Amino acid sequence: MRLVEMSTPSTQLSEIVDILAFLGAVGDYGYIDRLGNAIDEVTFMEAVRDSIRAYYTNCLGEKKCVEYDREKKAGVLCPDLKPGQLEKIISSILDTISKASRVDVIKLSRKIALEAYAKIPGVRESQGCKTE
Repeated sequence: MRLVEMSTPSTQLSEIVDILAFLGAVGDYGYIDRLGNAIDEVTFMEAVRDSIRAYYTNCLGEKKCVEYDREKKAGVLCPDLKPGQLEKIISSILDTISKASRVDVIKLSRKIALEAYAKIPGVRESQGCKTE
């Protein structure tokens, strides 16, 4: 199965990219790196699971500003994602990668990681906020 034939819509992948870019914008690059280094379905799923857990740790509940620079009191607003929305996205992604070849899983993990890294400066600019 070629990557271009994978059935997960890019809009659903963009939600995962948004979470990863947010985490990167607050200086937590490890989740992007882990996904970018995923070599199979299991490591892909673990990286996505852990990034969602970190998103919930920072953002569950009211929308808030998460600090990334204490001296400048600079932060980033949490992405506005609904828990039910994430469930559907994850279900679709897991269904897609369970049918994909190992090579396609690797390509998809690298693609998502690169998109997340590229999006970090824009996230800091568009979702920037001041902490107290």
